[in-house]
Amino acid sequence: MADAFELVALALPGDVAPESLPAIVRQFVADCWPGMSRGQLIARARRLALRPSLRAYRPSAPGDIGHFALALMAGTHTVSLIAHLRRVTQRRASARRRKAVTASRPPARDPRQTSLF
Repeated sequence: MADAFELVALALPGDVAPESLPAIVRQFVADCWPGMSRGQLIARARRLALRPSLRAYRPSAPGDIGHFALALMAGTHTVSLIAHLRRVTQRRASARRRKAVTASRPPARDPRQTSLF
């Protein structure tokens, strides 16, 4: 069975300033949360029409945090981010238990903090 990955953090390469990011990429980063799955991360980028590409720098062991290159195409600009994803091994569960498990939900946002990123 394939392993699942969950987001730990998103980072910028050292030579990129946060102010230089397009607004749509800043919105994408603000909408991500720790614990979201790799599928949710990719789906969120596709929903914003960012054409994502996620590639591993090197393999990681279960439970370890791996570094992934996340390339986003925002119009004609290519933005590179570093995604820190934790590899989580999935255990086989009964059908009843699988139905009870819910996907990671975004945390409640304070409206006063929407412009901080």
